[in-house]
Amino acid sequence: MVTTTIPGLTSRQLLGQLRRVQSDTLGFLMDCVQTYGDLVSFQAGPTTAVLVNQPEGVRHILQDNARNYSKDTVQYNALSTITGRGLLTSDGDLWFRQRRLEQPAFSRPRLAALDTFVVPAVQRLLDHWETHLPTGQSIDVDQHMMQVTLEIVGKALFSIDLSSQAPALTSAVLTTLDHIVHRARNPISLPDFLPTRRNLRFRAALSTLDAAVYDLMAARQEAGDPGEDMLGMLMKARDEETGQPMSERQVRDEVITLLIAGHETVASALTWTFHLLAANPGARQRLENEVHSVLGGRLPTTADLPNLPYTGWVFSEALRLYPPAWLITRKALAEDQISGHTLAPGTLIILSPYVLQRTPAYWPEPERFLPERFEPSAEKARPRYAYIPFGGGPRLCIGSNFAQIEAQLILALVAQRFRLDPDPRAAVIPDPLVTIRPRGGLHMTLARSHPEPTPAEAAV
Repeated sequence: MVTTTIPGLTSRQLLGQLRRVQSDTLGFLMDCVQTYGDLVSFQAGPTTAVLVNQPEGVRHILQDNARNYSKDTVQYNALSTITGRGLLTSDGDLWFRQRRLEQPAFSRPRLAALDTFVVPAVQRLLDHWETHLPTGQSIDVDQHMMQVTLEIVGKALFSIDLSSQAPALTSAVLTTLDHIVHRARNPISLPDFLPTRRNLRFRAALSTLDAAVYDLMAARQEAGDPGEDMLGMLMKARDEETGQPMSERQVRDEVITLLIAGHETVASALTWTFHLLAANPGARQRLENEVHSVLGGRLPTTADLPNLPYTGWVFSEALRLYPPAWLITRKALAEDQISGHTLAPGTLIILSPYVLQRTPAYWPEPERFLPERFEPSAEKARPRYAYIPFGGGPRLCIGSNFAQIEAQLILALVAQRFRLDPDPRAAVIPDPLVTIRPRGGLHMTLARSHPEPTPAEAAV
């Protein structure tokens, strides 16, 4: 096989683009693919990074040769300062053991019961929105989605009511995540142990998260019954070889991981879904019509979701345009080949769902919001790994089905009562933090939903 050099930027060229890398990361990556092609190399001193933007290459890294690519990267090591070595950041035998342990919490019967947690939480939120309706005041949809999804994951996975704690915990999550993004964007930063204002805020936020988790564990131990939910599974788990339970730190790492990953990513995706629906009134009308036609006035259940396909396509298309996990990194453990190019051990691999899912070869008119792209026939016509909002291969997000069901239920519940319109005074600027979020929140105004009558209703 003939090996050629992957085109891209030298260390000097990358240094010259550093300001843009920091201020417009998404635009920079998009331009690199347009300039250099679907494989782009970046030389940063002794480190070689390769952006892979082709489905077959993505499949090779995430699935076919996944064992050769570890999560020992700056991205995941930074996240581990919050989550420890939970499922999101762990590798090897530890990851496999924890994944197998946690999988039953996402089984089909448990997912089928998800509506019992989602519907009451969202109904309380919508009742709160009713108080804003007469005033015409805008609401921060981003903040509200963060709080309601945290409440849902707390109840569904850990049997705890976080409705009163949601604002404080959500603030703590965002503070910790924003801290590691700041450090990634500013490599020459003062170390975490120094008592700077930013570091003190980070420590206080992390303490808030730790206290919530350790208090929960202590309450279960005091009750003498770990329970049958995710926390109970973790506390009752025993090592197959030694028979030893997981340490408190291990349990803490898994709970923090699931609390953060289980709500921040879904909240981000839902926020962008409402933004896109407001910008595409035809799609919003079709969504409202579907919900009205299928449900009438009753509340949705998980069993209704197969009859609400367009609602699901809307969320999938929002995930295409604004995937929360906009960046996935891996490190090559041994030499490998990608499309005739040799990757040396230690090469940093960059996958960007944001860039891949806007590539015209797989997504004609990529900037348009077209939920019809996810009709079954259209999906079959695309390469499987052209769409990776939840990753892929053995490391596919454990909560992907949980997120899809939760989001579809939330969209249906909102569409029954409200439609959201942009606040013209507030600009919407995507900010690629740990997830893509609207800078400063997403401020929208509320109006009543008004589905068009069906032909039978119109005839009455």
